[in-house]
Amino acid sequence: MLISRTPLRMAVALGLAAMLAVLPVGPASAAIPLTDLGAEPSQLWHSEFDASWPLDSINHVVDRADSSSPELPSTVVLKPGEYLSVGQSATSPNGWYRLTLERDGRLVLRATDDGLGRHGLLWSSGRAASATPLLLMRADGELALYDTANSAFGNAASNPKAAMLWNADTRSELGAVLQLSDDGTLSVATPQGRMLWQSGNRAPDVGLAGSRHIVYDRGKQWVWLVDADGRVADNYTVSGNAESPVPGRYKVTSKSEEAISYNWLLTMEHMVRFTTDVEGAWIGFHSIPRGWRDTPVQTEGQLGDSLSLGCIRQRDDKAERLFDWASIGTPVVVLA
Repeated sequence: MLISRTPLRMAVALGLAAMLAVLPVGPASAAIPLTDLGAEPSQLWHSEFDASWPLDSINHVVDRADSSSPELPSTVVLKPGEYLSVGQSATSPNGWYRLTLERDGRLVLRATDDGLGRHGLLWSSGRAASATPLLLMRADGELALYDTANSAFGNAASNPKAAMLWNADTRSELGAVLQLSDDGTLSVATPQGRMLWQSGNRAPDVGLAGSRHIVYDRGKQWVWLVDADGRVADNYTVSGNAESPVPGRYKVTSKSEEAISYNWLLTMEHMVRFTTDVEGAWIGFHSIPRGWRDTPVQTEGQLGDSLSLGCIRQRDDKAERLFDWASIGTPVVVLA
């Protein structure tokens, strides 16, 4: 259960009022809109960098695939309102990967031949007890697997959770499609090409096999939560900063259910700290900050854009998930 936010909101309001009382009065055009005031410092450096972790260059850059490579061809598996029935499948344009809704209720992605002779299971939604599953790309952007034999399925139009077996948690993105790319990535994307979810088989290898860890790709504005067995527990788009924090290896140092910005103007929830700036201000993962009258500084639809001054903003429920999933000491790897 979360701690009540009322005392914290009151403290912020009083602090804001005190600052406004001493500010010089100027023309309205000179006022800084609240949404331009970030929750995090802009110039960041990790003051407690763990030099014992192996690095790939003097610039602390962790090696990964070149993000400037051209976009790979994809098969649009499902458009809004379309579905896969049990036994149906779709393949990537090169034919190397196949997505199938199997008879045991699992949505399964397999490599049929990746060009190197490798075959086998890449990802699965997990076994679901249903003899008549249906994978639906909802018009509201949610990719969900339903049990059509469940009597509650008839209410799924008005209640998306009715008879649901699994979902990709990609709500409120009208026009989103399910696609399968030539590198085996299964994803849900907006009409503009912004990724909302990936199957997880493409999580970057940062050399931490056997350890639960967090990977934050600063360039792609994407986060992976990777379990010790290599399974991707979750992955999603975020809003961070294009130039900070410095790429490298860190670890979770502290957590708090509520936090306040360095300028006392914004509040955020489920803060998971892993580094600091040169002045000692904390940097971490948290929910979308809120300002005056509890107003979010950005929309969920803007996640994926570099809008933060340093911290990593997440959808509220994702912030809570990471907060519960990551313990103190959990490694955090930042990619450029």
